[in-house]
Amino acid sequence: MDSMSEAFDQMQMVKDVLANSDKVSEVLQESTHQFNLLTSPTFLPKVKDQGKFTLPCTLGHLEIDNALVDSGASINLISLSMAEKLGIAGTLQRPTTSIMFGDATSKSPLGVFKNYHLKIGECIIQTDLTVMEMEEEKDLPLLLGTPFLSTVGASIDFHKQEVILHKVVKERVDKEPRVGKDKDERGPRIEKPRLERARVEKPRSDRKS
Repeated sequence: MDSMSEAFDQMQMVKDVLANSDKVSEVLQESTHQFNLLTSPTFLPKVKDQGKFTLPCTLGHLEIDNALVDSGASINLISLSMAEKLGIAGTLQRPTTSIMFGDATSKSPLGVFKNYHLKIGECIIQTDLTVMEMEEEKDLPLLLGTPFLSTVGASIDFHKQEVILHKVVKERVDKEPRVGKDKDERGPRIEKPRLERARVEKPRSDRKS
């Protein structure tokens, strides 16, 4: 009898809900609204400069420890001196577009080298390199833009400060994230095969003695 009575009560409850569906919907919407008010922040403090994302790779015969990952760049960029080191300076294709800079100025690149092999671990990635005559920066020898990031299936998590290359899985030796002038003091660590992650280089604090 108890089970029959309980089943009857449940059926009656369902009927009441169906008969008052509009009121039930209003109550649910109000509850959801109150929940959102409780969970949504009303103020977020600004985050300090988190530095830049860099990635170790091999370009031709050159080992590059800190290629810059830039999701705002529509090309992969190297300097003329870097192209000469790679032996591709004399075999460039004519550029079809100019490069627009952040200060609204533009400059035509010297040329493009198609399908150059960039290597991360054991994975070879075909990469188009745009060559421009500019002063080579030792700290930023290679800029990897959206063409490369799309090819490797990259996702950038600014909160966790990491870039994950979902299509690249390998075993690698990587240094700890480098900070300031003491970036080379920490030794390497061996990691098991996993999704390739870029490092985050913190802003440098160059103090005069």
